[in-house]
Amino acid sequence: MNIKTITRLGLLSSLMLLLGIVEKNFPIAPGIPGIKLGLANSVLLYALCLMNTKSAWTLSGIKVVLGGILYSGPIAMMYSASGTILSMLAMILALKIKDIGFIGISVCGAVMHMLGQILISRFILGTWAVLIQVPILLVSAVVTGILTGIVTQMVCKALVHSMPDSKKRLQDLGLYK
Repeated sequence: MNIKTITRLGLLSSLMLLLGIVEKNFPIAPGIPGIKLGLANSVLLYALCLMNTKSAWTLSGIKVVLGGILYSGPIAMMYSASGTILSMLAMILALKIKDIGFIGISVCGAVMHMLGQILISRFILGTWAVLIQVPILLVSAVVTGILTGIVTQMVCKALVHSMPDSKKRLQDLGLYK
């Protein structure tokens, strides 16, 4: 890893943690556990699309560990890890689908993040009763995935002009014409 990549990862890590704190303090659906906008995940999608898979996985690990230490705790860290792993795998696979776009990739990631959290919840609580939340969480995952995808698309396309290699990368992924 060169100094430019390390610097970019440091800045993106800080941004992810800041967005995580904002989401923690301003919930979009108070009283319904598990519903968040997922702004920190837009940073992961950005890294996946404009950097590479290794950088996105690095940021994922930072998000889970530092997010858990700074504002969540060990139990929430397990939820975050399970959701993030499934989300990253889904987004990496979705990148291979022709013309899926930022929004499609983001929705795949959001839905799988939610499923990962439901699975860990089932494991921790020891009951399938958590499935009662799936319809609400699924709808919220699709909606927030769309919003996060739109934000990431706008950011990535705006940065094309200031980052010379980003346009080619987005074109290679079929995300920029």
